[in-house]
Amino acid sequence: MIFNIPYTYIGFWFSFGEIFYITVNAVLLLGYCISWIVLWNKNGIVKSLLLSIIPSLVFTISSILIASIPLFVFAVIFAVTHILISVKSAKAENADEPKIKNKTIITVIAVLLSVALIFVGTLGGLLVYQQSNLGKLKNMSPSDMIEYCCSNKNTKISVALIENGEITYRIYGKNGEEANIYDYEIGSISKTFVGALCAKAINENRLNLTDSIAKYLDLSNDKYYPTIERLLTHTSGYAAYYFESSMIGNKFAHIANDFYGIGKDKILHRVQHVALENKDYPFVYSNFGISVLGLVLERIYSDSFTNIMNDFIRNDLHLQNTQAAKQNGNLDKYWKWKQNDGYIPAGSIISNIESMAIYLQLYMNNTISYLPMTYSKIKDINANKAVYKAMNIRMDSVGMTWMLDNKNNIIWHNGATTDFNSYIGFTKDRKRGVVILSNL
Repeated sequence: MIFNIPYTYIGFWFSFGEIFYITVNAVLLLGYCISWIVLWNKNGIVKSLLLSIIPSLVFTISSILIASIPLFVFAVIFAVTHILISVKSAKAENADEPKIKNKTIITVIAVLLSVALIFVGTLGGLLVYQQSNLGKLKNMSPSDMIEYCCSNKNTKISVALIENGEITYRIYGKNGEEANIYDYEIGSISKTFVGALCAKAINENRLNLTDSIAKYLDLSNDKYYPTIERLLTHTSGYAAYYFESSMIGNKFAHIANDFYGIGKDKILHRVQHVALENKDYPFVYSNFGISVLGLVLERIYSDSFTNIMNDFIRNDLHLQNTQAAKQNGNLDKYWKWKQNDGYIPAGSIISNIESMAIYLQLYMNNTISYLPMTYSKIKDINANKAVYKAMNIRMDSVGMTWMLDNKNNIIWHNGATTDFNSYIGFTKDRKRGVVILSNL
């Protein structure tokens, strides 16, 4: 399509989608041109099929890759009419052509197999490229990685290193080091704040790890509901998230936050209808589970989660420039949130490198008495993914949202939203720690 109509398309909806789109269509267009050249002086069913099926595939595949409803509809109409008319014309002009049916079947099968090979080849090439890039990481120094990432003029990477109580800051952009302080979404590092708030509630005897959420939420009494501990350790049995119809609307409205508009009532409704057993489930990283904890904390402290968390950040952690559901800062493309959104606890905090360094120092210095319980091992999970292993990152055990790498003796968490990535970690002896914030 020459242009896309708002609210009728999503855009490229998977990693390397644009590269896949260009590669597949380029090969198909090349095939179309070759077919024209080879069959220039020939007429028949094979030429008619090739010159009608290939452009039909270009339009149809393009519509799927950018999830465009109008393009898909018109692509189907175009494909059906163009192919039927071409075949009918070929038959009329070549009524005496022998084995026309067999040629039709063979041509269609050949085209479809060729397209399948193009898909497989392109996907295979992209996977090899991705693995190659991961392999390059092993030979890159931290400065090499930063220089590579900052090749984009809009990239800003902020790093804080804490060693023996001293904090060193570095902010990087395309032109090297900068002095500016930037505001970043910290994504799922927000979950460590939820863990810290739960620790405070435990310290105040308002909450116990062994409590069922049914103790705090208005739920039916005829089924099992997970404990606070299982929610904090992602072993409750809840999925990462549950599909809601508003997610489709968000895609077509080009709202980057998939969880935008999923209210607390939807979270509670899911809790009431998901059937679980009273057991430790295998580790499944759950935004939903942490969001349920947000509902529990609201009942404990009799206020909205956003107000509770921001009060905790200001008055207990004494952090400046750190806020839940803030939605703005001095960079671009922050996630939107509605006031009553249920997934706010899972990843809505915006902060800067100075504030996050102080946050990390609270854990390393044990400044607040209840914080050590958050990074103490609760369960072994052995949730080590291949992509993490390639970078020597491990998830061997889990505390109250914190991940424990027992091989390298590191306590850590990471975070990601659509346009931001972050990392926070410290050694178990609490002598070295690092925070990395980026708009990548």
